[in-house]
Amino acid sequence: MAMKARLACLAILALAATGTVGYVVWYLAEDEPPPPSPPPPGQPIPVASNRGADVPDGFRGDVHPLLFGQTRLEVSAQWTPVGKGRDHLHRDLNPQLYRWFTDLRPASPRQTYTEREFSGFLPETVGKIGQRWAIDGDRVVSILKQFHPRPSLHVVAAGRRAGPDGAFATLRAVSPTYLDIVFRIHAEFYLTPDDRPASQPVIRAWYTPAYFTGRVLVNREHGTVEHFRLGLAADKALNVHLTVAAKGIGDTRQAHDVVRVDRMELTGGDGQRAESTPWTSAVTLSEAQSRLASIFYKFLDIDWAPFDRAAALASSRNRPIFAVVSWGAFDDQSC
Repeated sequence: MAMKARLACLAILALAATGTVGYVVWYLAEDEPPPPSPPPPGQPIPVASNRGADVPDGFRGDVHPLLFGQTRLEVSAQWTPVGKGRDHLHRDLNPQLYRWFTDLRPASPRQTYTEREFSGFLPETVGKIGQRWAIDGDRVVSILKQFHPRPSLHVVAAGRRAGPDGAFATLRAVSPTYLDIVFRIHAEFYLTPDDRPASQPVIRAWYTPAYFTGRVLVNREHGTVEHFRLGLAADKALNVHLTVAAKGIGDTRQAHDVVRVDRMELTGGDGQRAESTPWTSAVTLSEAQSRLASIFYKFLDIDWAPFDRAAALASSRNRPIFAVVSWGAFDDQSC
């Protein structure tokens, strides 16, 4: 019997963490290619971003023409300890090893940045409200080193989906005197100390924030940056993923946890200026953040509906319901 043009499939997802059972229905085209081969053991499964041709590279030169003045902005770092995790890694892992996570503090509590560092957050040329671009990754990494000496924009922590990678910005608001740029960054920190004796087992550890968000406020008249903020998203109860991959240490071979960190932030300048400026044209901060998130995740292009309206909409439009039940967030790197 020949296969029909499209085959309906039903999957049952049993989530041990919550005891919940979910159902997913999808359709497989007859000529759809087979899924890619899995990566080698121990290597993360990569996730591609949703970046399209409408998101070009931003400025990649030395100093952006907009920053013709002299910027000397002191930026302070705050980094609070990890909370107790959902999966109790603090209880199951060797206490000395777990201190790699609990003892984290900013590498540099205060640091001064100039127009050169901030130029990498700007577009090649300023366009309309809502324009998006990719930030200079090297400059992002150099600023993230204020937290820890080994940041990366390439998420590789073992035993989990890797990425999507990237750092992107959007023009949120303009006025005759100011530009407000909002950005989102996916990054990770490799915690294994450099000075571990070669005779000890190989232990690799990563600290993966859900994502960083922030803004750059540019004074167009003076050609300077007046405010900068880069901070861990704090809108969810759990916002950092901890990973340990080890061999021969006795208590674990690979361990994960999702924890709460109240504050991991770099701030400098006048943060109230952006709120008090009478903007000529602007989108809301929420809209700007949504537009940035959609660069990372293709599924955000779906026309989502609240659960209590899904059945009525499906009936009125004669469409099937695609439902997923999960204990973690899909739109960040926390799980």
